[in-house]
Amino acid sequence: MKKFFFIYFVFCLQFFLCQKISLKQIDIKNVPNTENIVKYLASQLKDRYIEKKDKGIYYDDLFRINIINENYNLSLSQLDSLRNITMKNSSITASTMGSQFEIYINTIKRAPTKNNFDKIYEEEFKKKYEKLPLKSQIILSQYFIYDSISLKKDINEIITNNIKQDSIDISDAIKLCRKYNIYDVGNKTFKLGVQLLKNFEKEIFTIYDSIKVTTKDNGILTLSVVLNNKAPKPQSTILINTIYSDPKNINDAKRLAADNYIGVILNTRGKYLSNNSIEPFEHEAEDINEAINWIIKQPWSNGKVGMIGGSYLGFSQWAATKKLHPALKTIIPQAAVGIGTEDFPMNNNIFTSYAIRWLNYVVNSKMTDYADFSDVKKWNFTYKQWYITGKPFRQLDSISGKSNIIFQRWLNHPSFDSYWKNMIPYKKDFSKINIPILTITGYFDADQLGALYYLKNHYKYNANADHYLIIGPYDHSGAQGYIKSELKGYSIDPVANIDLNKIWLEWFDYILKDGKKPSFLKNKINYQVMGTNQWRNVNSVENFNKNKLKFYLEHNGLLSNVKISDKSFSSLKIDLKDRSDADELLDLKNDLVENKIYTKNSLIFTTNALEKSFELSGNFSGKLRFSINKKDADLYVYLYELMPNGKYFLLSTYLERASYNKNNEKRNLLTSNKKETISISNNKFISKKIEKGSKLVAVVGVVKTPYYQINYGTGKDVSDETILDAKEPLEIKFYNDSYIDIPVIQE
Repeated sequence: MKKFFFIYFVFCLQFFLCQKISLKQIDIKNVPNTENIVKYLASQLKDRYIEKKDKGIYYDDLFRINIINENYNLSLSQLDSLRNITMKNSSITASTMGSQFEIYINTIKRAPTKNNFDKIYEEEFKKKYEKLPLKSQIILSQYFIYDSISLKKDINEIITNNIKQDSIDISDAIKLCRKYNIYDVGNKTFKLGVQLLKNFEKEIFTIYDSIKVTTKDNGILTLSVVLNNKAPKPQSTILINTIYSDPKNINDAKRLAADNYIGVILNTRGKYLSNNSIEPFEHEAEDINEAINWIIKQPWSNGKVGMIGGSYLGFSQWAATKKLHPALKTIIPQAAVGIGTEDFPMNNNIFTSYAIRWLNYVVNSKMTDYADFSDVKKWNFTYKQWYITGKPFRQLDSISGKSNIIFQRWLNHPSFDSYWKNMIPYKKDFSKINIPILTITGYFDADQLGALYYLKNHYKYNANADHYLIIGPYDHSGAQGYIKSELKGYSIDPVANIDLNKIWLEWFDYILKDGKKPSFLKNKINYQVMGTNQWRNVNSVENFNKNKLKFYLEHNGLLSNVKISDKSFSSLKIDLKDRSDADELLDLKNDLVENKIYTKNSLIFTTNALEKSFELSGNFSGKLRFSINKKDADLYVYLYELMPNGKYFLLSTYLERASYNKNNEKRNLLTSNKKETISISNNKFISKKIEKGSKLVAVVGVVKTPYYQINYGTGKDVSDETILDAKEPLEIKFYNDSYIDIPVIQE
């Protein structure tokens, strides 16, 4: 036995050591010797880099490493392997990716000296460019964007911080090689490549990138316009309104021009070349109409305009319908933000900490501050500092490093009041929206509540609404066309991986060019049932409310389909002063499929094993009947499927400030220790086959996390409450006549 453990110890030691590369042969203190360090590491990695489960990452790393090794034929072969993998998701991306390196390699192979490098590079560039489809040519420019200063800084930091005791972890060595590969090839060729691209594109497109339009109230809007030189004029225009100003946005307009539309990018007021203040969401309802007025007066316009875009861009399309311009013929809002109380910057009247991170992202400059937004460590530290110190939520911006006027303005509107209502259609405004609309969202889209708010209200106030929905197992980016085959531990059904870009183009052709309606749209509501590999279609969201299973919250932790008593209850006690869980909460992965679930500050209710499978499609609903020793509380219900394999699948989430449950426009405080009732609604829609033998699990609790405001229950403005307001622990009794309704379609 001792011999076995000794052998096992030696094996583990060898395995550990093989994860490092010795650098004793290199003078690592000589920073200018970076090239020699990288070349040595690349020579070691070619034999020691173990094949990864993700073949895409594996080949992406290898072909770069072998460029450094000057093994060019092998590198090109590995790049081809990477493209073949990517082809499954996007042929346009697959044919283009790595072109900057392919052109460089082919130039080096023909021009080993510098004498005629530029001339041969131009020949190779042109050869590659002309082989690419037009839409691949359009995105080629994104592969020639890089920041040499940042890359050099990153390279030096890896060498300084990750080389220890004359060795480096293989993972860090790979990072270093990747950074150096881009830095080296970029310095040698990218400037020349960018200029060649501009020259070639002039033959295909006419681009106007700095157009200014003055609004009636003297606001300045900046537009970029792309015309296809080979397409007949006039044409219909597709308008994209964005707050994420970036030179790369012009590629979106080029793609539209490639499909024989005029592509127009509208930067929101205050962004790009506008000298106005940046005030997100506040001016779209008027400014988009001003832009459309300008568009339809141009000689290349036929007077028809459509809009497309996701997230903020999706919201802006709905803002445009509040005062619908006659020339706006259709919109395709993807993952549209439900500004106000739906999903941002509040979820059912609970402000999210993410709001200040997003605001810095868009208001720090006239462009978009990617570096600040991507600094996860900074933002987690900010959230943690606010959480553990117990300062008022109103100070979150200062804790992050600087005050923010818009953040403070938002906090002054905790109800869905006129400030928010002025930004989007409200009630009867929807009755005047008579254009065809195609909405896209996903079961795991952070802005699903917003997307469905617009859809449901359009149907509610306009009986003849010509409004279609596509919804499937997509997150926020998936609903914008970037569908992931694997999503937080869940592998989507193959049938869910649809070509949304193709459907969107068919929709525009259908509305603006009298083409055929997209064949994918079988009915108004098109949804994918997870676990069945099938799409289903109904004519109304009301179809999902016809059949429901009712489960009561019993005091013994059972979700029972039989009502026992309305006097018994389940108790929950929470110390709102306790912040010892900060790191634990910040580290939660929130995967869709989990081995265990987080149960702190909550009660767990579970059904018996289900005797037969069924389709759960729609929004769960119900009533929570409870009493509390405070004047308010922020409550949540997370609904899971505990599958026969013992893993939990997150089906839907519900969060709400209890005092706004009856009316999100006016706060109604609770009466301490009096039995109250709130309705569960406005939660995530989902469609999934629930397997026989599974159990449904409801996690019911109180919101206490660094990611949201903390409601101490005093009745004061929650943004002004502090940890000093916590006082005695929050005590809540959930009575056993509380229930949830599960929408089902029996098989």
